[in-house]
Amino acid sequence: MTDFLLLEQMHKMIKEMPKPRLMFRKGVSARGFFRPYMPFSEYTRASILQNANEATPVAVRFSSMLGDRGCADTMRNIKELDIKFMAAGGTYDMLCQSLPVSLIDDNAALMDLCEAFSAGEFFDGIHGERFWSFLVKHPEAFNCAIRLFSHEGLSDSFVGIGWYSVNTAVWENELGEKFLVRYKWVPVTENDTEKRRLDRNAAEFMAGFDPHRAVRNLEDCILQGKFPAYELHVQILDYQFTLHASYTKRTLLWNEAVAPYIAAGIMKLTRLPKDFRRESEMLSFAPGNTIDGIELYRDSLSDLMDYIYRTEALERGASL
Repeated sequence: MTDFLLLEQMHKMIKEMPKPRLMFRKGVSARGFFRPYMPFSEYTRASILQNANEATPVAVRFSSMLGDRGCADTMRNIKELDIKFMAAGGTYDMLCQSLPVSLIDDNAALMDLCEAFSAGEFFDGIHGERFWSFLVKHPEAFNCAIRLFSHEGLSDSFVGIGWYSVNTAVWENELGEKFLVRYKWVPVTENDTEKRRLDRNAAEFMAGFDPHRAVRNLEDCILQGKFPAYELHVQILDYQFTLHASYTKRTLLWNEAVAPYIAAGIMKLTRLPKDFRRESEMLSFAPGNTIDGIELYRDSLSDLMDYIYRTEALERGASL
């Protein structure tokens, strides 16, 4: 091996080869807009929440946490909806998932979680023995695990399910007052069948009969003019609630009697990108991408996940 130019070219080729995502490998993207119902200037100076007559363009990606690109959409999974708000002053990335609580709230548990979700390749499925050992070691994960193994862990559609923010946001108004905020997206559908539950037997059948059902359904809805719509609901708390540990943990829900949901706006997906297959692969997000008036509630896990998302995007040659 004395042809050093050839070796350099081979190294360059290997470096430029597209790399798979760490997780959420299978996904589909779409474009649309978001419009607030009313100004939220009392709570935030963020431009996307100031004018009820002004729409903000969005790029979204729906995906499944476990499995590769060929996995069935109906396998038991945690699905993700990532939204990039393209505001005048920058971009804001909102990461949401199909379950209202997370499995971990401590970066020390991340590697244990990776082991539990490595049935084959990395994040390829739920490894039975390691997953239940993980729950014994991290009992705070039971809140999410029970939901994962209920009907909430099975879905054959991205259109008719609800989505919940992965991270807590911090809103700040013009006076410098801060508020803790969580998001929920509620599907707005004309067809009640879009909101049906999927049982285990139907999920197993559909995995073999129509494994790409959720991806195809989203694409068909947009192409047929049945534009998927989601209503944004927010929970808002005074920043002083950071003193209460139960309101900063991802593994716990907020008491709706203390922080009721407020309908804040509507998002509608109206078109597929011209090269939507490539965009589905290259579109990337990072929880630390925020705009003036909206910040990420910072803790060790938030910082770690932001680093992972950014590093992974750079490795894949994607831009944030």
